[in-house]
Amino acid sequence: MKERLHPFQLSILIYMIQNGLVLYSLPRFIAEYFGTNGWLSIIFIFVLVNINIMMIAIIYKLGKGRSIFEIIEATVPKWVMVPIYLFIIGIWIGMASMIMRAYIFVFKMMFFPTLPVSLFVILFIILCFQLLRGGIYKMTKAIVVLCAIVQPMLFLLFYLIPEFDFARYTTFFFKGETDFFKGALHVYTAFLGIEVSILFFPMVEKKWTKALFIGNLLTTVGYLLVTAICFGFFSFNQIINDLFPVMTLFEYTEVAFLSRAENLCFSVFAFKILSISVIYFWGAQQIFGNMTKRVKPNFWIFIILASGFILALIPDSLVDVEKWLKWLSYCAIGIAWALPIFVLCILFTQILLKKMNNRETDHA
Repeated sequence: MKERLHPFQLSILIYMIQNGLVLYSLPRFIAEYFGTNGWLSIIFIFVLVNINIMMIAIIYKLGKGRSIFEIIEATVPKWVMVPIYLFIIGIWIGMASMIMRAYIFVFKMMFFPTLPVSLFVILFIILCFQLLRGGIYKMTKAIVVLCAIVQPMLFLLFYLIPEFDFARYTTFFFKGETDFFKGALHVYTAFLGIEVSILFFPMVEKKWTKALFIGNLLTTVGYLLVTAICFGFFSFNQIINDLFPVMTLFEYTEVAFLSRAENLCFSVFAFKILSISVIYFWGAQQIFGNMTKRVKPNFWIFIILASGFILALIPDSLVDVEKWLKWLSYCAIGIAWALPIFVLCILFTQILLKKMNNRETDHA
């Protein structure tokens, strides 16, 4: 009997692949674009992401568990879809590579400034290869274990409660030099990763879609906790002028049994970065596998990881990586919305055609 992904595993998987490096800059983005008490904007983005998830759930229900490739290619010829598939593959490989590279840049500056970047990239690529080779089921189990290692770091924030002051929130909401549209795009990037779940249809148990909502809720609670503490710990101007306010937040964490909490937290955060990168690589592998089923899956792993390795070495600075990530994230947001809408349109067309054929048969 074929193994299926359990809803609990999927909830943890979604939670792990949504928390990217953007978490460390999230309070600054929110303060810049949403102004005072901007942390409340996370709730609005949470609603948008839930709508996105709802579309995926509707596709699964209407498609009766068929993969999106079966749904699409029942109406649209595969050769027509090849350019779209290649575009999605390119964006997902680019996202995996740039997220990985952004983390490596910061990690290298903090701990190993003299070591070449290529060594860190090779290490990440080797770990991604080991996870990808095991398939989605083993990969998900490994990510659940990694979550158990990472999650305790969040509880260190509670040690900052004595320094927390509600007066820093001010009585003004969304005041300042705000830009809600750009802000929504930036905050939405913190929720990216969930779009890959549209490929899970043949691999899950029934009634699995609730796991997507639970995973997204866990992510939102984590973001709200971190940003709300930042807004109550720092002044508004301090948040805007700090590149990584969450890292600074951990620097102030004083724990008797732990020295330099920010270093430990950032090091352990590598497991989250690994989870995000590997799920994007896995999504690209699935699309490649559908395009050419004659080729063995392991072959695509080598092609994808080699491409990811080359892309990760292109940027020369953290500023360059952020530019890459900015445009790749915008494209990924477009995919997250356009792909479900496209599949839904095909499904509705198929349902209408089926009803019309049934009517013609009844009249005959």
